[in-house]
Amino acid sequence: MKPATRFLLSGLVLVLLLTLIAAAGTLWQLGRAAQTRSLQQLQVSSTVERDLQANRLIELQLRADVLAQDPAFVDYVAQSLIPNPQLGGAVDSASISDLLKERRRGYDIAMVLDPQGKPVASSGILLKDHRSIQQDPLVTATMGQLKPQQGLWVDHGQLLWVSVNPLLRGGSLQGVLLVASHVDDAFAIAIGRIARNDIVLLMQPAPGADPAPSTNPDRWVMQALAARLPQVLGTTEAAGEPMVLSDAQHDTTVWVTPLQTSGGAAAMVAIGPYDGELKALLNRKTLSMLAGLAGLGLCFMLLVWLQWWRTWRPLQRMLGVIELASHGDHNLTIRMDGSSIVRRLRDGINRLLHRAD
Repeated sequence: MKPATRFLLSGLVLVLLLTLIAAAGTLWQLGRAAQTRSLQQLQVSSTVERDLQANRLIELQLRADVLAQDPAFVDYVAQSLIPNPQLGGAVDSASISDLLKERRRGYDIAMVLDPQGKPVASSGILLKDHRSIQQDPLVTATMGQLKPQQGLWVDHGQLLWVSVNPLLRGGSLQGVLLVASHVDDAFAIAIGRIARNDIVLLMQPAPGADPAPSTNPDRWVMQALAARLPQVLGTTEAAGEPMVLSDAQHDTTVWVTPLQTSGGAAAMVAIGPYDGELKALLNRKTLSMLAGLAGLGLCFMLLVWLQWWRTWRPLQRMLGVIELASHGDHNLTIRMDGSSIVRRLRDGINRLLHRAD
């Protein structure tokens, strides 16, 4: 192969190879950047959930304070908790329940516990058994510290916001007021709207319980989460951790954040864009960049071709003329054109050839 031809082919191949490497590197880098941004967006959901839950618990506490700090209510409960001989030594639970039903505002469940934490009256449906309520950390902390406590309960496949308040008279504990509200789809929708992700709040399901609060993601996502429920609920990293869900047709990355609950495990799952959606997004964003790389590669190929056409190709032809002259043929004149250095070299060789004549 002639040197000029070798230069042309090697130059074009090298430019093509470098362009392909640059395109592959660009795609890889953009994919990593998009994945990182997606994970960061998913992690935002954890912060949003904590802030919204804190607000809901504050709101629940303010509503509970209306009863817990009402001296008339505390006195009524204290009197009703005194064993009544007319009731066979039992406390007047019915009257407390009627009062709770009458005064219950802004929450789903209200319950009064005696000074030992045993439930005596309630309004609303709470399936948690009395012993579990009595031994719950929120209840024991309230009775021990004589200060309100708030938290999240898992109760037979349902999530509840709970506020536990001491009923005090003269600094002495007369009983405990427990109020609770169900965590519903509206809470998941609020998180999803702010964080711009689909949200599912998962816990161990119970027969007959309502579906888990969510923003109604695709059915295949819910099926994949159900299949990996033990792994989801077993997440212990407080800040959350990523997990990949997939089926025969889809892939997506989710961010699983454990929720601090009593009575069972629960987790919030933030769902990112599906693999197909992410690829489509990348295709739209990278099209202009890949087009720019292709254009740059074509420019370099053109420069290689121009270098070959104006320098290497004329030099190759000059070399042929010189080889003929070296065999005794001096009646030659180099007439090809080219770059300035080629023209100067051509003129110099022609002078030598004519001088030899």
